[in-house]
Amino acid sequence: MGLLHAFVAAIITFAAAHRLLAYGLAFLLAGAETFPVVGALVPGTAIIIGLGALVPGGALAMWPLIGFTAFGALTGDGLSYLFGRHYKQQAMGLWPLRARPGLLGAGEAFFARHGSKAVLISRFLPGVRAAIPMVAGMAGMSAVRFYVVDVCAAALFALAHIWFGMALGASLSILHAIAGRLAVLALILAASLALVVWLTPRIIRRSMALLARLRGPVRQWAGAGDGWARRLVSSALDPERPETLGLLVLGAALIGGLWLFFGVLQDVIAGDPLVRADAAIFHFLQSLRTPAIDQVMVAITELGDAAVVIPVFLVTLAWLVWRRAWRAAFYGFAAVAGASLFAFLMKITLQYARPSTGFTGWDSYSFPSGHATASTALYGFLVVLICREAGARARVLVTLGTVLLVGAIAFSRLYLGAHWLSDVTAGLAFGVAWVALLGIVYLQHARSEVGARGLGMAGLAALLVAAGLQIGTKHAADMRRYALNLPVREMSLTDWRNGGWASMPVWRVDLTGDYEEPFILQWAGPLPPLKAALLAHGWQVPVAWNLSSSAEWLLPDAKADALPVLPHLENGRAEALLMIKTGQDVPHGQRLIVRVWPSGTVLTDAGNTQPLWIGTVVAEKIEHLKPLGTLVDEQDSVDVPMQDLKSALPGTQPEARIPPGPNWNGEVLLGQP
Repeated sequence: MGLLHAFVAAIITFAAAHRLLAYGLAFLLAGAETFPVVGALVPGTAIIIGLGALVPGGALAMWPLIGFTAFGALTGDGLSYLFGRHYKQQAMGLWPLRARPGLLGAGEAFFARHGSKAVLISRFLPGVRAAIPMVAGMAGMSAVRFYVVDVCAAALFALAHIWFGMALGASLSILHAIAGRLAVLALILAASLALVVWLTPRIIRRSMALLARLRGPVRQWAGAGDGWARRLVSSALDPERPETLGLLVLGAALIGGLWLFFGVLQDVIAGDPLVRADAAIFHFLQSLRTPAIDQVMVAITELGDAAVVIPVFLVTLAWLVWRRAWRAAFYGFAAVAGASLFAFLMKITLQYARPSTGFTGWDSYSFPSGHATASTALYGFLVVLICREAGARARVLVTLGTVLLVGAIAFSRLYLGAHWLSDVTAGLAFGVAWVALLGIVYLQHARSEVGARGLGMAGLAALLVAAGLQIGTKHAADMRRYALNLPVREMSLTDWRNGGWASMPVWRVDLTGDYEEPFILQWAGPLPPLKAALLAHGWQVPVAWNLSSSAEWLLPDAKADALPVLPHLENGRAEALLMIKTGQDVPHGQRLIVRVWPSGTVLTDAGNTQPLWIGTVVAEKIEHLKPLGTLVDEQDSVDVPMQDLKSALPGTQPEARIPPGPNWNGEVLLGQP
C-alpha cells in the first residue's frame, strides 16, 4: 500500500511540472479504468483527484482538466462498449476476461437490475465500472441510447472527481491564512448544497414512514375514549383522507418553525451569544467576497426582490382564480400578504439595525429578513398546493427545488451583508411556520383541484420572466448598492492613549459567538515593525499548510516548529500576523503562538491615519500519541507567554484591563513603532 501511495505521489508531482502531459494523463487514466481486469489495477481515481488538487494553486486549469477527463472516460467506455457489441458472448473466452470469469457475471446482473441507468450508476462504482460498458454492448443496447447516457456519466464523473480534488487542494492552503477566499466560499456552498440535496429526500421519506407507523397506534388511542383532543386526532387520522400524512408533516413544521423563531427572537432581544455570532459570521463572509461571486450573489438576491415575488404571486393567484380554486387563492394571498406584513411590523417594532448602511427609511431595519420571509411564504405555499396532487417522486423534486431556491436567496442576503444570520434564520422559521399553519387549515377544507402541473409551470415561467427582467434592468445598480463597504471606526491617537484602548474588545469571539482567549496586545501602526521586533527575539513565521507539513500531524514525534498552526478567527476576521516561538526559552514540549487581527478601528493623528491591531498570545502543549500521531492542546493560562511577548516588545506599556484571575493577570500591552 505504501508503494502505491508513493507511486501516486510521484505521478502527481510529475504532472505538476508538466501541464500538457498532465491533461493527457487524465485522459488515459479515465479511459483505462473502464477496461475489464486492467481497470482494477490502475489507480486512476486517486490520481485524477490528485490532479484536481493542483488546480487551486494554478498548476493546472480546471476546465481543460475536466474536459480531458470526461473525454477519456467517454472514449474508454465507448471502446469497451464496441468490444462487447462486436464479440458478444465470445468475449468471455478472451484474455483478460477468462482470468476473471465472475466479473462479467456481476456486471450482467447489475445491468439486468438497472437497465440503461446502469451505465450512469456504474461510473461511480469501481466494482462494476469496468464491466458495464462491455455488458451493454453484449446485451444489444442501442448505440444512441448508450452514448446519450454515457456522455452524462462521463461529464458527471469528471466534474465530481476534479471538484473533489480541488476542494482537497484548496483546503490545505485555506488553513494557512484563510487566503483562498473563492475556494473557501466554494467549499461552503458545495457542502451546503450537497447536504440539502442529500437530506431533503431522506427527511421526507423517513418522516412519512415514521408517521405511517405511528398512525395506527395513535388512532387506537384516539378511539379508546372520548374528549375533544381524541376526537380531533381521530378526525385528522381518518384513513379516508389521503392528506392525513401531509397534515402531520405540516404540524411538525409549524411546531419546529415557531420554536426556532421565538428562540432566535429571544436571543436577539436578550443579546445572547447568537448576536455575537451574527457579527462574527458577517465579517467572515465579507472576508470571502470576490467580484465574480458578488455578481452571482446579487443576481440570486434579486430573485427575492418584490419585483420578482409579486409577479410570481399574481400569476399564481390568476391561475387559481382561472381554475376556480377560490379557497386556495384566498390562502395563497394570506400566505404572502400575511408574511410580508408581519416582517414589516417586526422591523418597525424592534428597529434592529442592518449590518450594512446602504438602506434608508424602514428598510434600514433588519429583523427579520423580508426576502427570506416572503420567499418562504410564497414558494412554500406553492409546495403545499402542488404536493397535494403530485406523486411521491414529484413531491421530493418540488420540495428539493424550493428548498434550494429559498436557501440560495437567504444565503445571498448573508453573503452580501444585507442581513445578520439571526434575521435570515427568523425569516425562514416564521415563513415555514406561517405556511404550515395555513396549509393545515387549507388541507382540512380543500375540495377543488388546482392543476398542480399547470400551476407549477405557470409559477416557474413567471419566475424566469420576472427574474430576467429584474436582473437585466437592476443588476448594475444593485452591484453598487451591495458593494463591499465594511464600517470602520475612527479614534484619535491621543484618545486611544488616554483610555480609548479600554473600548476595544476584551476577549476573542469565535464564529459561534463564544468568548475565547483574551486580547493582551494592542498595536498602533503598521505591522512590519512588530514582526521585526518579534523576529529579533526568537519568534518565527510558522510553516505554511501544504501536503508535506500536513503529514507532520501523522508523525508520533513531530517537532513543535514543524507543525503548521491552526488558524483562529476573531469576529469572523482572519489573522493578519501569525508567529510562533520554540526552543530553550519555551517550556519543554510547548510552543508559543501570537496572533494579531485588524480591530476595525483606525487611529487619526494630525490628519494621518494608522490601523489599530489587537492580538493574543497562547501556549500550546505538544502531545505525542505514539504511534498514532501528534496533537496540540492550547493552555488556558496566558501569563507566561505574555511575559515572553512583553520582553520582546520593551516599548509596550502595560495597562490594567480587568481584575487579575487564575489564567490572566488582567493586563493589556499597548505598543506602537
